[in-house]
Amino acid sequence: MDFFAQQDQARRRTWHLILLFILAVTAIVIVINAVVASVLMPATPQSQADPLNAVIDGMLSDRGAAITAAVVAVILLVSLFKWAALRGGGSRIAESLGGRRIPPNTEDPDEKRLRNVVEEMALASGLPVPRVYLLDNEAGINAFAAGHGPADAVIGVTRGCLEQMDRDQLQGVIAHEFSHILNGDMRLNLRLIAVLAGILFLSQIGELVVHGSRGRSKESNQAAIIGLALLLLGWIGTTFGRMIQSAVSRQREYLADASAVQYTRNPTGIAEALKLIGAHQSGSRVDHPKASETSHLFFGAYRPLRGLFATHPPLEKRIRAIEPGWDGQYAPTVNAMQRRLARRQSLEAAGGEGRSPSPSALSGSGASHPLQAAALLAALPDALQSDSHEPEGARELALALMWPDSESHSIPELAPAVMQGILKRRDAVRTLSKLQQLQLLQLSMPALMELSEPQRRLLMQQVEACWSHGESRLLRWCFCQLLRHYLLETGGRPAGPKAHERAATQLMALLAQADGGGESSAAEQPQEVKKAFYRGLNSLGAYNSDWPERLDWAQASEAVPLLRASKPLYKQRLMRAFKHCIEQDGQITESEQVLTQTLAWILDAPQTE
Repeated sequence: MDFFAQQDQARRRTWHLILLFILAVTAIVIVINAVVASVLMPATPQSQADPLNAVIDGMLSDRGAAITAAVVAVILLVSLFKWAALRGGGSRIAESLGGRRIPPNTEDPDEKRLRNVVEEMALASGLPVPRVYLLDNEAGINAFAAGHGPADAVIGVTRGCLEQMDRDQLQGVIAHEFSHILNGDMRLNLRLIAVLAGILFLSQIGELVVHGSRGRSKESNQAAIIGLALLLLGWIGTTFGRMIQSAVSRQREYLADASAVQYTRNPTGIAEALKLIGAHQSGSRVDHPKASETSHLFFGAYRPLRGLFATHPPLEKRIRAIEPGWDGQYAPTVNAMQRRLARRQSLEAAGGEGRSPSPSALSGSGASHPLQAAALLAALPDALQSDSHEPEGARELALALMWPDSESHSIPELAPAVMQGILKRRDAVRTLSKLQQLQLLQLSMPALMELSEPQRRLLMQQVEACWSHGESRLLRWCFCQLLRHYLLETGGRPAGPKAHERAATQLMALLAQADGGGESSAAEQPQEVKKAFYRGLNSLGAYNSDWPERLDWAQASEAVPLLRASKPLYKQRLMRAFKHCIEQDGQITESEQVLTQTLAWILDAPQTE
């Protein structure tokens, strides 16, 4: 699956959506002007003889201009207000649906199993571990992914999904949701919600005008006519918007199903999950009042519909796309209590809830080989994994990973107890390989995201202070960049092709001499390093670029937001160029793996090849 191409397609669909929005608003403005002009303009012999020109004259008058401005302003303001309300990202959506965040350190066996599956799929897909939410009051079998991008993505599941599915089925569903993150669907879905909110608001205004225009006076009748026009136009606009929303959603669901099979290398998991929905009494129904406006986010249709308004393809078509030889029989259902009892008996026999014994869930395309990722995860000490699931433990782990080799007393606001915890964990993390340290930080992200905003900012001040001291500059630069990107939710800075090329040159030089440590001039570089540097740039098409006049960590940090804002297909070329660079000498070192994976994360560019 070419995820970069799919992201580019989602980006183009956003522009198509904006064009349709402009056309819809233009049509609404014209019709409302025509209705108002027809209702309010005085009847004269001239207007009766040529009503069309009279309406056009009314639209071009000062009153028509005021009406146009008012209608456009209302629609835009409501859409922008809705978009601003969604700026909280995936967490805002999950909480609006009644979701409860599952703590990283949960002891509930079902919740722990879900978190383990999410962590495995994050490592397999080369993404940071998202926050996980549970919709406790929903008996239907469903799930969703929401957010503006990987940095603020969340995955939510219903109680029915958690209780009814076995591990393979749950893996298939979670892999499906990860594909929505990688395919760029989430941002498109949020924009669809915002666009429809503005048009739908016209219906709400029209309804208020109609209800408020009771009476038999001429003015009341005129207001009622205008209110009915607003109500009808808003309804028509919303209807067509829902049709567009549903058409986009149906296509992306087929794509996400196919991606889930690619990740898990196990078509049975997601196929059986879909069959279970078909057999279950509640199906994929979601009863929350806001489920309608977010219906296109879900794994299954919140209420099954057919035709133009169906947000999801029919279950049987989705199953046959995965299993062409399906016999049409849905999976037998098991009482949730019986399923939980059987699962817990199985866990007790196996020694408790653990990672999946099968590597199938890790057969996707991650930063390193999936089996290597699974081995690294299994090799992490239990104490450090436990720390990574607690906000305070994760905070101390992050500082332990960043702690300078030489003792320093310039780290702001560190209590003695915190300092003791950091030093204790520092000794433990230094026994790990670089890739294990990177994965430990990845596992810590959900717990770190639970810190309050002041706590996150203080942590970043402390991290930056640690960064300014000590050795191991490359590894600690990677950790610092990851923490800055995900804790401060830094965006990209749009730039032109030349700026992109200069930024790519900085990062390519950093990657070419990843094992050398950092800041240096072209004259100080071995010939092999230069060969790797130029091979990467040549594959990017930057034939005229030279080794940067000044290569240092500050320059590399400034290059990141420029490239993060670049188009998906350019990011694809960039990640391929990085790959060519590190493969130049016939071997890939651990430092090169760590830096490449870090670049993929902070550029929001999944490594899928």
